[in-house]
Amino acid sequence: MSHRLFSIPGISRIQGSSPCLRRTSPLNSIQPFTQTRTLKIYASSKHALRRSTCLITGASRGIGRAIAIAFAREGARCLLTGRDEAALKETHDLCTSARGSVGRPHSIITGDITAPDFWSTLDKHTAWNAENGKLDVLVNAAGITHSSLLLRTTQTRVDEILATNLSAAIQASRFAAKKMLKNAPHTPVSEARRGHVLNISSLLATHGGAGSVAYAASKAGILGLTRSLAAELGPRGIRVNAICPGYIETDMTRAMSEAAREAAVAKIPAARFGTVDEIADAAVFLSGNQYANNTVLNLDGGLSAV
Repeated sequence: MSHRLFSIPGISRIQGSSPCLRRTSPLNSIQPFTQTRTLKIYASSKHALRRSTCLITGASRGIGRAIAIAFAREGARCLLTGRDEAALKETHDLCTSARGSVGRPHSIITGDITAPDFWSTLDKHTAWNAENGKLDVLVNAAGITHSSLLLRTTQTRVDEILATNLSAAIQASRFAAKKMLKNAPHTPVSEARRGHVLNISSLLATHGGAGSVAYAASKAGILGLTRSLAAELGPRGIRVNAICPGYIETDMTRAMSEAAREAAVAKIPAARFGTVDEIADAAVFLSGNQYANNTVLNLDGGLSAV
């Protein structure tokens, strides 16, 4: 492929299969072609998910399922995890039929992600055989909720929410990081693109709300996980980002009473709930943009602004 070079003082761009910016002279110089040093800045990769292996928790329905289908459409191989095998099979079939997924066999991994032995034994699962243990993307999308005032919520229920929404995400991130660090072993750290961890948080993580203490606390913890992991793993070529959805059309929001739904919509500047496909679009973007690290996207129709 031929490359076309154009420049502005001190900066040039090579157009081709691997877009990058190259500094050709000091930024305060007016001599555009006096070479001093090269600085590669990868803005994005249009086909970042093609031929990648992606582990998605909570893939049986809702946001997790939509992200899996979107990734498959981009050419990724999806490892679908969850407790409901029948629902995972539906997701698997949808991923298989998605455009761009031809020749990329997806796999179902059924189990309880809150159990420590799930992660300690996952590496032995046959799903890894096709990729020799390779992992490029982790999506922590598993989540449960319970609408109840704290004084009416049992500790057992609180523990269940924290275990699924936060503790399992930490365990999954540890598992994924160990695998991702084995990617591109001979690439300089400054240029390595070893993997991406994407966490699904919630608007409630930053805004709170009556009747959602345990859920909001777990999702706030997800943002803390995102920030700390981004600092730890970013210098080693692994990016960590998060999406904070507002009200999205899922099983959780469909369980709302009509009155509660109308009251929620009335507060949203976009005057509607979002869709899981809109969350999936953002997941694809964050997986492709190589400078996105510790990025938190609010997808709430403007609700966080009011």
